[in-house]
Amino acid sequence: MMTMDRNELFRVLPPRMRIDAIRAGHALSRALRVAIATHIDADGISAAAIAKLALERAGIPAEVSFHKKLDEQVLKPLREKKADIVWFTDFGSGSLSKIEGIESVVTDHHVPEEGAKASAKKGQTSLGDFSSIVHLNPQTHGVSGANELSGAGCTFLAALALDEKNMDLAHLGVLGAVGDLQDQKSRRLEGLNRAILEAARSNGSIEAVEDIRYFGRETRPLHKMLEFSSDPFLPRITGNEEGALGFLLELGIELKDGDAWRTWSSLTAIEKKRIITELRDYLLASRRKQEVVDRLVGEVYVLLKEKKGTPLRDSKEFATLLNACGRHGKAEVGLKICMGDRGEVLSEGEALLRGHRSALSKALAWAKGSGIIRLRNIQFFDAGDEIEDTIVGTVAGMLLGSEGADRTAPMVAFAESTGYSDEPKLKASGRGTQELVSKGMDLSAAMKSAAELVGGVGGGHNIAAGATIPASRRDEFLGKLDEVVGSQITKRGLRRG
Repeated sequence: MMTMDRNELFRVLPPRMRIDAIRAGHALSRALRVAIATHIDADGISAAAIAKLALERAGIPAEVSFHKKLDEQVLKPLREKKADIVWFTDFGSGSLSKIEGIESVVTDHHVPEEGAKASAKKGQTSLGDFSSIVHLNPQTHGVSGANELSGAGCTFLAALALDEKNMDLAHLGVLGAVGDLQDQKSRRLEGLNRAILEAARSNGSIEAVEDIRYFGRETRPLHKMLEFSSDPFLPRITGNEEGALGFLLELGIELKDGDAWRTWSSLTAIEKKRIITELRDYLLASRRKQEVVDRLVGEVYVLLKEKKGTPLRDSKEFATLLNACGRHGKAEVGLKICMGDRGEVLSEGEALLRGHRSALSKALAWAKGSGIIRLRNIQFFDAGDEIEDTIVGTVAGMLLGSEGADRTAPMVAFAESTGYSDEPKLKASGRGTQELVSKGMDLSAAMKSAAELVGGVGGGHNIAAGATIPASRRDEFLGKLDEVVGSQITKRGLRRG
């Protein structure tokens, strides 16, 4: 396969977006020192690794800081840093007016602050003349930031503009997109993510194959992969170890190789095909819709330079490891792994992954038993201090995808915010479905509107968004959120009518 070059990749960008990427690269090339500020999730960590590696190659010193959100407590020390530029990756677009005054590059994919219609350079937005900011965001060019380009992908474009040698970092752009679940809608990466995938494939770092989509293809024992399956849910197998074992034994699948449990990746092509065929028939016999059955198989992304049987080999497992690092206060471990460190650093990352899985399992069990409250257009639970605010959104998504869940309304989860504040705050995390989005739901707009009403901040994507609000105004926030989501869906219905 011929190696893709920068010009080929840049040709698929909208023209104005290409200009913004070039501006970002130029601004970074003139810096003597850069401070990188990024989000704590897999997309943010992947983006930071791209930024850090690109700057190191250019001989530009850079330090990375990780943050849950952008507020004055984060921005104040960034203003005081002796850096020529602050590079905001995977966040920043929703806070352009707060960032103004800081010489900065923003490579983000979240919904921009209202009024940012184009590059925040030379007065091109109604927010004012953001002369200090170079803003690169797909959403300002008609490209979806929810499923066509991630924060890491956007950061990769700026790194590529800085130097074409950074084309070999394309796999980190793919990793960020998978970590941001941008392959969920169509069971494959699409849009500009697809172009970055092709760049990674052309340099031999990633292979894209049609395969089962369940988590744990490389590392989980086969029966455990099925036991913990969720998309699609397998009746009497998901959550049932005996059911998973019985299903496989009935097919005559050897579960062990000597004393070691076999994983999906160790199966033969014939064994894989037989299991997939039987699972499809099983789902259809369980009266599942064809679109649900189709979610069993899709495109998966194998990192060819990583060792087989490790969580780094499969992009979904790698991204989950990064989330484990970031969500549990060790984002720098994930950064080092992305940048090539292995050995003790990888062992620490794997330990964090085991702890993350355990924490999610306990949190999900707690949430299921807590009682979900249904309003007219949304449903919610309040975890208080029972679930960490860094994982409560993941739990909300898991609940929405579980057997018997009410998928006719987005799930909103609350947890006590652990960030510094002079008054108690709540973290609100909302998760929806593609079907709800198709009906007009936009959680980013809804969360932002409801949060601002109560003196908080919010935003994100149409299918997943978050907010931080005063704890005392939770019910007021819920009332407004319920109202906005209802109006979004009603308006779409009226337009179609």
